[in-house]
Amino acid sequence: MEKIVIAGGSGLIGTGLADHLRKAGNEVWVLTRKTTDLKRFFLNWDPEAKTIDPSAIEGTSTLINLCGAELAAKRWTKSRIQELYDSRVNTTEFLFESFKKSTELKQYVSASGAVAYGFEHPEKVYKESDSFGNDLISDITRKWEKAADLFSAICTVSKVRIAVVLSETGGALQKLANPIKKGFGAVLASGEQAIPWIYSEDLYSIFELVIANRLEGAYHASAGNTTNKELTKLIAKSLKKRLLPSVPKFIVRLLFGKMAVMLLYGNTVSNEKIHSEGFSFQHGNLNSTIQRIFG
Repeated sequence: MEKIVIAGGSGLIGTGLADHLRKAGNEVWVLTRKTTDLKRFFLNWDPEAKTIDPSAIEGTSTLINLCGAELAAKRWTKSRIQELYDSRVNTTEFLFESFKKSTELKQYVSASGAVAYGFEHPEKVYKESDSFGNDLISDITRKWEKAADLFSAICTVSKVRIAVVLSETGGALQKLANPIKKGFGAVLASGEQAIPWIYSEDLYSIFELVIANRLEGAYHASAGNTTNKELTKLIAKSLKKRLLPSVPKFIVRLLFGKMAVMLLYGNTVSNEKIHSEGFSFQHGNLNSTIQRIFG
């Protein structure tokens, strides 16, 4: 049985991933900032105060880091942008300082984003070996993964670049669906902006494969690519709702400020690399996946 510790494991992905890895026979612990009585599966830590329960380090062979303030939760003010960096980069650096003397850690798995290659070439299908872009999201990812590389001095480093996660229980899909459910849904701008996507269960299985095989380097966790227009229309069809006329680009910028870049631009990414490691997507059809979630 392998001991796995997940930092940032109390959110949508972390909760599902912990359950998935436990069912696969692993001992999984989640680091939590909320005070607990060290109940089973939970360990206290506070990266800002630089404190961590020693039990999180002892005997741990795999450390998964899912930490990071949600990109789309708030407007991108100067302080919020700093928080987006700090919650990823500083937290990763603290984890390394905590584990750097460990002789038992075999693998560090960093979660980052699949949309990180810039928006100058929307026609391109990006591979993991392509250079990051120069926009804010790309820069956050670049510095996030650079911090992850600190662990290469003591163990294997894996980087799972996650697409938009489709799930019944929350996340970006439910945020997109909410206005559609209320009758206010609409395609954003041209609707041609790319959206790489993955169903939550496939994402958990990719993490399982990465850990089981100690895969090194970056891997896209993306079942396929869609567009804002296609995804919005599929959700509306599944919910049997009509859409309003598309929202002009300037309105999106007015409503969301700097954060509008997340809604108006995207990347198309390849999943050939994870396929080459023997992974097969169980939910690779977008239409049936949306039906599964909303139908």
